[in-house]
Amino acid sequence: MFAIELYFLLYRLPKMMTQLARQRGRSALRWSLLGIGTWLGAEFGVILGGGIVYGIGQELAGWPEPMNPGYKVLVYVLALVAALLSTTLVSRILTKEPIPEILPPPPPEFPAAGSMTVE
Repeated sequence: MFAIELYFLLYRLPKMMTQLARQRGRSALRWSLLGIGTWLGAEFGVILGGGIVYGIGQELAGWPEPMNPGYKVLVYVLALVAALLSTTLVSRILTKEPIPEILPPPPPEFPAAGSMTVE
């Protein structure tokens, strides 16, 4: 399961962000790093919150001292869901930026046929 997360984090996410950023004339590296940072930040936040909730449960509700493995799996799954949602949000923000139109140069203007003077 960890290998799938690394695949998304190190390959799929940067590839997707690079494509979206280049279409819009933005920095591919910055948006890729923003996507990776958002993924990691969301995971860290949920795992930290899960640990705080378990610590409070130990003090107030008498939960067992070693953390329940089922609780660890639940927090990990919630962290992955939060990571996916956060990177989806970042990609939607980038998608909302307009794609710049690349127009061909205007055609050349030639003087009118009767306006040329010969000396």
